[in-house]
Amino acid sequence: MFDELLKYRKNGHFFFKKGDSLVVADKAIPDLPGVYYIIRLANGNVDLVCIGKSGIKTPTKNNKDRLLKQSIILQQGLLDIKMSESDIDGLDIYWFVTMDTNHIDLPDYVFGLILQTYYDVYGRLPEWNEINS
Repeated sequence: MFDELLKYRKNGHFFFKKGDSLVVADKAIPDLPGVYYIIRLANGNVDLVCIGKSGIKTPTKNNKDRLLKQSIILQQGLLDIKMSESDIDGLDIYWFVTMDTNHIDLPDYVFGLILQTYYDVYGRLPEWNEINS
């Protein structure tokens, strides 16, 4: 669905289930800027429920921008709540580095592109993006 993401060679995904910790779920996520999306597996259904992004690293002492690993780890609370509220078998979390030595695409820009693609196809935001809006 997201052809915009095909060019990013630094990418990956991991499966997350109830009781898992995002801190240890995937050590392969780099501390670089990028985007991610979350696919929910529940009751035999598979659907994309969230599109997210990191910040970019700036050379300031009080850097508040979150990088990809940090941005995904901060979703732990939301994921725990969602998994306890509903009958979710697991989540598949996909991540893509958009700024590195090969690409200089701002995460906000790529986030906007893939969110727009999703909206164009479904006429709405992903379920968990609507909650966080």
